[in-house]
Amino acid sequence: MGSSRFPGKPLLKLNGKEMIVRTMERALLADCFDRIVCATDSPEIEAVVQAAGFDCVMTGECATGSDRVAEAAKKLGLDLVVNLQGDEPLVEPSVLRDVAKDLSEHPDCWVTVACPLNPAEAELKTVVKVLVRDGVAVDFTRSVPPAEASRWFQHQGIYAYSREARDEFASLPQNKIELERSLEQMRILGKRPIRIVQSVYPSISVDVPSDATHVENILLDHLLNPLLDEPFRKGNERI
Repeated sequence: MGSSRFPGKPLLKLNGKEMIVRTMERALLADCFDRIVCATDSPEIEAVVQAAGFDCVMTGECATGSDRVAEAAKKLGLDLVVNLQGDEPLVEPSVLRDVAKDLSEHPDCWVTVACPLNPAEAELKTVVKVLVRDGVAVDFTRSVPPAEASRWFQHQGIYAYSREARDEFASLPQNKIELERSLEQMRILGKRPIRIVQSVYPSISVDVPSDATHVENILLDHLLNPLLDEPFRKGNERI
């Protein structure tokens, strides 16, 4: 609820339904998880999620999403976990299945997602970039020179990790580069491999109010075209 760029956004209604609920419904469509649980420190979010029929676990205040997942997973006694950030209401379910599969095959690693970077967004700081080498992330940043855009991918708000990897992350202090870039993955980069699942579907995460308008237009397009086999793919094709 305390997003610096968009306060209160998890409960923002997108065409009449809260964003956190829409995101959890997309996770449900992946049909590969034993449990789908919202981790939050907000009683307001808890009430909305439970009213929608989903599970919720309360945590204390946490520095990052992965710190929150580490606390929640410990409470629930979980090992392998996929962390889908709550501002990904159009996430492609097949990508979640790919992430879960990759984690099960490589439980000693972190797993995350990247797709081709739109060169027009090279300097847009709300779009996180990742540099990939041999299927593993070697750097993350928020802005790159347009001339270098072809070397980078767009990072998506999905992580996956085992209990051991989460405990390691949570035990480490936030470092200078993590704080400077506001990118939690910089805390673990270089200490544990971060495997990249490559997706052809660009993420439309809701970072600022204009993103919400974009998402609502895609949802409306789907409502008006209910025979689309792949509901949000058309709207996600920005490259």
